[in-house]
Amino acid sequence: MTIDSSISLKNRSFTLTEFGYITAVREFEGWVEISNEANLQLRMRKVYHRWPHVLAKCKTFMTKNIRAVIRSGTQASTKTHFNEIYIDPPGARLLAFPMDGRNAPNTVEQLIMERVWKQEVWAEDISNKVDLFAERDRFQASIEVQSEREKFLTERTTKFLNTNYSQFSKKQIIYLRLDKRTRRRAAMRLGIDLSGHSNLKMHLEGHLYNTNFIHVTLPEFDGLDGVVGLHRNEDGNQWISTINNGDKRWWKHENEIAKHSKDVDNPIDHYLSLFNNIQLSRHDLSKNRRENTSSHQTLIKFPKNRDAL
Repeated sequence: MTIDSSISLKNRSFTLTEFGYITAVREFEGWVEISNEANLQLRMRKVYHRWPHVLAKCKTFMTKNIRAVIRSGTQASTKTHFNEIYIDPPGARLLAFPMDGRNAPNTVEQLIMERVWKQEVWAEDISNKVDLFAERDRFQASIEVQSEREKFLTERTTKFLNTNYSQFSKKQIIYLRLDKRTRRRAAMRLGIDLSGHSNLKMHLEGHLYNTNFIHVTLPEFDGLDGVVGLHRNEDGNQWISTINNGDKRWWKHENEIAKHSKDVDNPIDHYLSLFNNIQLSRHDLSKNRRENTSSHQTLIKFPKNRDAL
């Protein structure tokens, strides 16, 4: 096993880089900045739906003195920006991987992603059955309002994925056709602008069993995670029926804020604005923002040894 300071996951188009221990977290109007013991400073843009969650993790890692690995898009410089952060546990280092073997690149990427997913799952309260039941009911309710044709496509696509996903996912990078409605959903739930896109490039990560949803990462958007609803025609032609961010607590705020504005014939900026408003509500960002605050706030970490003060 070899430990490297950085690894680029080509199939998923993002890079993981060792960051070490966070010594400061600063929040500005449009970005968050973190520093480490070597005084390396990285910024996370407040763009995608995940940034409040990432900010909370940065603060936790700093106060608990947890070693971290940062994630950035391969198109962005790892010396300036990041868009996710993970624990780098001593017994299962994210950047410890075998260098040899014909299938090493794919094997390594899968191993790293499994470790990352486990971290995210462990962070969730899987004993909270109320949330699980609510998500199941939400999925069933969304099917009920579909047209008969959409219900037919959803049912048949679900059966196809249940039995054929391993074969379907052999071609890990796929392009799926999207329409105006999907572009609106992507803007409102992921904060991304797909204007001018007729297809969306994605890397398949997994199938949400007994649904027509697949978990994907988007290489052209810094490896952002998303959940895509797939519809598949009789002739095998397939396209995106809907897209969301996988945040089960997003829906309540979307329903309260977007209401009847989800499908109005407005420019994409209307939906990007809805995304910002829903995000503010989802994470109580306006409530948590202090009045007359300075341009940034810095959290000071207490040293392990109180005599070091």
